[in-house]
Amino acid sequence: METLIQGLAQGLAIGGIYGLITMALTIVYSVTRLLNFAHGDLMVVAMYLAFAGVNWLGIDPYLSILIIAPLMFGFGALLFHLIFARVLRAHVLLVVQVTLGLGFVIQSVLLMVFSANYRTVQSVLTGKRIFIGDIVLQAPYVVAFVVSVLTAVLFFWLLHRSTFGRQVRAVAEDAEAASLSGINVRWVQMIVFAGALGTLGVVGPLVSPVFIVEPTLGLHLSLVAFIVLILGGVTNFIGTFVAGIIIGVAEALGGLYVNPPEFAGITPYAIFILFLLFRPSGVLERS
Repeated sequence: METLIQGLAQGLAIGGIYGLITMALTIVYSVTRLLNFAHGDLMVVAMYLAFAGVNWLGIDPYLSILIIAPLMFGFGALLFHLIFARVLRAHVLLVVQVTLGLGFVIQSVLLMVFSANYRTVQSVLTGKRIFIGDIVLQAPYVVAFVVSVLTAVLFFWLLHRSTFGRQVRAVAEDAEAASLSGINVRWVQMIVFAGALGTLGVVGPLVSPVFIVEPTLGLHLSLVAFIVLILGGVTNFIGTFVAGIIIGVAEALGGLYVNPPEFAGITPYAIFILFLLFRPSGVLERS
């Protein structure tokens, strides 16, 4: 039972991270209808920036969020103007090719700069544990989950209680009608895309002490994000976070109980297939 509870706790932490990563992807898709297959690779960029901050500048990854998040936001605005604004009306296959190509470029640059070696990022919480009775939790996982939940709550508040959030929802509902009502649709799309990368600038340093960092990790993160996106109902933000929790828990419990261990990695994909077969609308359906 203790092992089960610890597995659930770790799964909740990872699931919260997956949910937050995918929420950034969800809102970009909602307002631009672009499927960004380089999303995971951009997340890895933020993780390597945290690694560089620790090893080159001596800045703790949690503190480096204050630097990396604005950098990623600015990088997102630049990427939108240079690449994504040009393919807003393009065929979906072209968008897939462009974003996949961007992902491969990012991987190649990371390989040249950091090599293919696996990296670990040390933080002030590395090796720290939190004891709840007989349950032992790794402090970085707990911090990652708490910050993910708080960020998601802030995200929901901005989306539903702020003027900009109402503009975002209007563009997501009908971009043409939003434009006719005086909303600068292109500006909203740019801010949303840059904000999504800014979110990755928060999540990347947050999980860098948890994950093993290597240049091709982005492919795995992108696959998980798209699984969570579909399970969450594609444009349902609450469903996205719930789906992230489901996938995170499934991944953690699969690692504990699936034998042989080589098959543990298929657990999230098995759940994904079951949802496609029996509930293709997603966890909470489209909003």
